[in-house]
Amino acid sequence: VTTSTRFPLLIDPQGQALSWIKNKERSNLPTWNGQNVVELSDPKLKDKLEFCMGDGKSMIIVGVEDEIDPMLDPVLEKEIIKKGSRMYVNVSDKMMDFDPNFKMYFITRLPNPSFSPELQAKTTLIDFTVTQKGLEEQLLGKVISKEQKALEEQLTQVLEEVNSNTKSLMLLDASLLERLTSNTGDLLDDEELVSVLANTKAKAAEVNAKLISADETRSNIAEKREQFRPAATRGSVLYFSIVEMSLVNVMYQTSLNQFLELFMGSMDKAEKATLASKRVSNIIETMTYMTYRYVNRGLYEKDKLT
Repeated sequence: VTTSTRFPLLIDPQGQALSWIKNKERSNLPTWNGQNVVELSDPKLKDKLEFCMGDGKSMIIVGVEDEIDPMLDPVLEKEIIKKGSRMYVNVSDKMMDFDPNFKMYFITRLPNPSFSPELQAKTTLIDFTVTQKGLEEQLLGKVISKEQKALEEQLTQVLEEVNSNTKSLMLLDASLLERLTSNTGDLLDDEELVSVLANTKAKAAEVNAKLISADETRSNIAEKREQFRPAATRGSVLYFSIVEMSLVNVMYQTSLNQFLELFMGSMDKAEKATLASKRVSNIIETMTYMTYRYVNRGLYEKDKLT
């Protein structure tokens, strides 16, 4: 999504990608009447495109079905015209300024869209449809954040430190390699290079020690998190079970957000317990019953077994 040379086209039936992009691009998204997304059918699409493209803003286009407006083809294909230091794109016979920082995301809520090969060639097609295992990990995070908030915060901090230290290690390696390749004389006679090498070695040892410590901490946290996994597993199984109810009747559709409300509500209503295993058992029992009542309440009489 972030490194492709083509603009991404995201299959997002559960709205996961939209939430992620809004959070990622929140500082660079323009707002129109309180909305920071644009419908593909918006009559002012061209004007909003011109504003975003000229100012280097990010643009999220939703409501994509099987095709994208041909007006956007010059932008998708990046038919950039350079005049001096400025760049332009000809959109519907109008020369629009193009800022290299401009980003555009297309999102469809259709679970199985039929995109033409031509459209797929112009964009980077990415499927954000949630999987059962992926949803289980998300639900586990929500369970831990509610039941063991400090544990989830500690894990987030550890992961950030690991990423930071890993990047530092890569930068040190790159810096040392650059020094070695640019040196033309005897390596041992280059005091600055020897000093850099010693400094890099010391820093690398320090970073590696931090990474080992972070791995140990992460293992300890993971062990505690696993105690709550059965609740997340049950939640994931329940969601994919009720989603398939739409095969019985198209009216029986449940969004991920609706299910998350049920899931979080079950933790509020489940009986408290000191032991984690007992607490998990209570959550599973309450969640299963609440989900059953939720589905049963919406069934037509002809689809009920009794």
